[in-house]
Amino acid sequence: MKLSKNLVYPIYVIAILGVFSFFRGCSTASENKKLRKEVTELKSEISSLDSTLEANFYTKGELDKKLEIEGLKTSKRTLYDWNAVIRTTVRPDDRMNEYDEQIKALQNEIK
Repeated sequence: MKLSKNLVYPIYVIAILGVFSFFRGCSTASENKKLRKEVTELKSEISSLDSTLEANFYTKGELDKKLEIEGLKTSKRTLYDWNAVIRTTVRPDDRMNEYDEQIKALQNEIK
């Protein structure tokens, strides 16, 4: 009888430790599930931000064309303001029309 009492206590201790490790494993699994869900959400946010950034930036070619367009617009305004002062073989109105045509051609290339 004394031998069986000494064997019952370790069995109880092992059973209790088994139950504790089972509950700890369940909590770890639920934490892992939450972390997986969070990582998935972050990946989707990152991919949406990447596509947003790509849509908002110009390529080098597009940026060069836009800079050229703005330069031509500035030249056109300068000629218009200095119309009375500038006396060349090319009339300022004709030159402004050339600028307009170049601006339209560059804008069509961008689109």
